[in-house]
Amino acid sequence: MKRPAFLLALLAVCVASAGSTLGRAHALAVRSVLPSTADAKTLLDATTRHREWVNLATGSSGVFAFVVWPERADRAPAVLITARGDSADVRSRAVADQLAAEGFIGVAAEASSRVAARTYASHLPAADGSSAWLDIDFAQSHAQVVTNANGAVGHFSLTAAEWPQLVEYLSRATGNSFAAAQQTTGSKASRLIPGLGDKVPSLPAAYYTATKTLAESKLKREYVDIRLGDAKLHTWVEYPAGNARTGVVIVMQHGVGLDDWMRSVADQIALDGFIAVAPDAWSGTGPNGGNRDSFQFDDDAMKAAARITADETQRRYKAARDWALTLPRANGKTGSIGFCAGGNNSFRFAGEVPELNAAVVFYGTMPTEDLVKQIKAPVLGFYGENDARVTATVEPTIELMKRLGKSYEPHVYPKVTHSFVYFQDLSVNREAVADAWPRVVAFYNKNLK
Repeated sequence: MKRPAFLLALLAVCVASAGSTLGRAHALAVRSVLPSTADAKTLLDATTRHREWVNLATGSSGVFAFVVWPERADRAPAVLITARGDSADVRSRAVADQLAAEGFIGVAAEASSRVAARTYASHLPAADGSSAWLDIDFAQSHAQVVTNANGAVGHFSLTAAEWPQLVEYLSRATGNSFAAAQQTTGSKASRLIPGLGDKVPSLPAAYYTATKTLAESKLKREYVDIRLGDAKLHTWVEYPAGNARTGVVIVMQHGVGLDDWMRSVADQIALDGFIAVAPDAWSGTGPNGGNRDSFQFDDDAMKAAARITADETQRRYKAARDWALTLPRANGKTGSIGFCAGGNNSFRFAGEVPELNAAVVFYGTMPTEDLVKQIKAPVLGFYGENDARVTATVEPTIELMKRLGKSYEPHVYPKVTHSFVYFQDLSVNREAVADAWPRVVAFYNKNLK
């Protein structure tokens, strides 16, 4: 099998750095590579780490930054990445991902928003308060590191050979002591564990079985375009076998949008006896007004959809629910389920739509207290320990939901990463899925039938 270019670059780092004591020590621990422009999109599409665009809310219109999170259970230092001439470009975003592989919270932002970005990063629930600024000049192959603690400045040649020294400098400057639970650098195929290539019928597909699952499904499914004012909400719908009336589940997309995996989750929900309605919340953001499926790369889709607000996203999910309730087989009961960003949306949806009957949240955070007060549906949540960004919010959520008299059942799985239903091949994620999904089905059977 041909190796991806960035894997070859990783090997080059180890070989090139072996000539010095520092290099030899770091070569054993390196988890990252210096991304090239050519490999950046492929690397971002292959990453197992959570990444997202955030609005820093500076000025009248706001400035967006790209954030990538490490897979760790403890708090992490943050590294702000800016690039001369084209800040937050695709290569800078790939650098943020690779620094997240080393245990940092990587924040790629425009140079003009450096202060706002560092302020944002320092207040994140999973940040430990330490930070550094990495200013990159790709044209000159030069990088400058400014530490937050004492303002010290380090200069590095931006080459594959010197990348490990730059990473070690950042680690020393921020006190980063990260021991990854597993090495995840590489292509998706290289992480395939024997025995996981076939989907378990009673569990959702993983990323490597999603497309095959869709191709082999015998259920009735279709795309529909739901009217949304002057626009259309492109929506994937799957129906359970038979003709009986049943509950509807609004399936809320994960951070990279309505891809094959999200549609395969809808397929599993339909297999389990419910009408699955999965809207493309990014409808109309593609080239020439296309939808999510008009993008070749996840990174491009995420960037184009970054300006769809949380309020607009909720409006689209509400429109899907209203449409679904008119289906002949709908029994009048509705639930939601979401993963990652969709988990946030599923929790918020329960507050926005008090008539909802059940909400399932996979690695998502709760909405504002005002919205929590409006929740009437029971909420079932699932989280991974090695996902401090989200899991740090579970205890406060328990306290608030209890104080307000709401039904909330969280499950936090040890040694499990973010997006564990998608990346079932990492750590002990598959075991977490095997425990979580039967709970989801029982929860819907109780509340939607």
